[in-house]
Amino acid sequence: SVVVVSNETGAVHAQSTSVLKERTLQTLKSAFYDRDWTVGSYLASHPLVQRRLERMNLTSERLGTKYLSDGTVSTQYEIPLTGAVLGLVLPVRSAPRLLGRTACPCCGQPWPEGKEPPAGVKPVPYETGDAPQYTGILIDAKGLDSRPALFPQVVTESGDDVFSADFAKPEQVTQYGLVGYFHDRTQALTADRIGANPLVVRALGATGTNSCDLIISQADAARIHGSKSNLELLGRCRVGFLVD
Repeated sequence: SVVVVSNETGAVHAQSTSVLKERTLQTLKSAFYDRDWTVGSYLASHPLVQRRLERMNLTSERLGTKYLSDGTVSTQYEIPLTGAVLGLVLPVRSAPRLLGRTACPCCGQPWPEGKEPPAGVKPVPYETGDAPQYTGILIDAKGLDSRPALFPQVVTESGDDVFSADFAKPEQVTQYGLVGYFHDRTQALTADRIGANPLVVRALGATGTNSCDLIISQADAARIHGSKSNLELLGRCRVGFLVD
């Protein structure tokens, strides 16, 4: 969501819809879209999307009002981004590639290393025995000075995509956002998005112009892609970043 602060002098008046919307768009445009773009630069490159966003009716909720000593009244409004706004600015998806060992989707045998699958065939994770059943995936980025974005990525040290909008179902991204941000582990474990038994992975660093993407090891990437149930968690956006 976007929180907009309105400062007024004198009696408290509800912000006009047009003024509140203008401030919301200004705040939204300053947010990071992904590793390279702000929302503002993305919209500048997609003028049709920008026009549609500017015509959109944005709902808001007044969070609270503070009366300051100088006579100013400060009011906070929260405008949710999930739903129509996120649906409008979704990145174009491409087919993701699984990391780690993969198998033939028909027979379950290991897929030959280095062999490209034919058109229409999508290898699946190679699973031996019972794979752990996690409730979510939590990337620990404490102390890495990472910054939030609408569409961050998790990548390996060599730049391979571990999690991005390519792995997520568009309707899930629209409804819940691509990832959740948490400031402590208890907050994450009690959130429906992550649950009490997540796969926890330590990030090695933050990367990208906007420092919003997280780097993990190749071994941890293989763990995340190591089961169909984990891929389902990615598809449902049950992914969280633990940040400062």
